Amino acid sequence: MLKKILHLFSSPPTSEKPLERISLAAAVLLLELAYADGDFSANEKQLVSQVLEEHFSLDDDARQELLELAQKAQRRSVDLHRYTRLINHNFSQTEKEALIEVFWQMTFADGQLDAREEAIMRQLSSLIGLSHRQLMDAKLKVRGG
Repeated sequence: MLKKILHLFSSPPTSEKPLERISLAAAVLLLELAYADGDFSANEKQLVSQVLEEHFSLDDDARQELLELAQKAQRRSVDLHRYTRLINHNFSQTEKEALIEVFWQMTFADGQLDAREEAIMRQLSSLIGLSHRQLMDAKLKVRGG
């Protein structure tokens, strides 16, 4: 499994690999937020699965395999740069703004905002090239205010 993760990030891009890499990067970042407060709640699990299904058109088997790969990658990850770099190179500004909204949904999925989750959100926003204002606008949009 680890070899597959490493292969996805180290092999030269092909017409198929970029989507696999992007979906893995998004899944790892979602899991990073989900685990930030030390608890991966049922709501967070459901949201991760829903996001992967909707945004990457994955069937149940593919989604489960991606989640397993992402969990292993997330546990071994020492920084977020490898994953945010893929987002930066493949997402438009509008897509990045939509993604940060999904990330905010993840932080609020368990009904509370942990300080570690907020710190990661600030870091993610900066790493994908969004301003503090864009980050806060997305937060307000997700919170309904």
